[in-house]
Amino acid sequence: MRKSVAALMVLLLSSACASGSPCDGVDRTITSARKENLAPQIAQQLGVARVDVLQSFRSGDWSIIYVATNQSDDVFLFYSRDPLISRYITMWSGAASTNEEQNIRDWTLKNAPDIPQNLASCFAWHVTKRA
Repeated sequence: MRKSVAALMVLLLSSACASGSPCDGVDRTITSARKENLAPQIAQQLGVARVDVLQSFRSGDWSIIYVATNQSDDVFLFYSRDPLISRYITMWSGAASTNEEQNIRDWTLKNAPDIPQNLASCFAWHVTKRA
């Protein structure tokens, strides 16, 4: 029995140490077709002629869409529902240094109420670690 418990503890510790980024479990894929569908809707929301959809981060019903407006800094837009049928809740743009991860996570949780914790953590990690 002691060997089983010890083996289980080693396995759990190994799993914890081998875990990847805070973005594990966040869907970061986006198809070209989805980008093309989102671009005009997001451009209209931002009041610009066009946008290029660069990246997407999804968890549950929530999405963070990273776009280039070609008129200002690239921007992350936060949606609690599908961006094709809803308006963004908040936006973030700019640079973050590697030591600001917790501050960015706190900002995200404050400005995007009810965002999934894993999505807020992924966003903060992504913008501070540039990964």
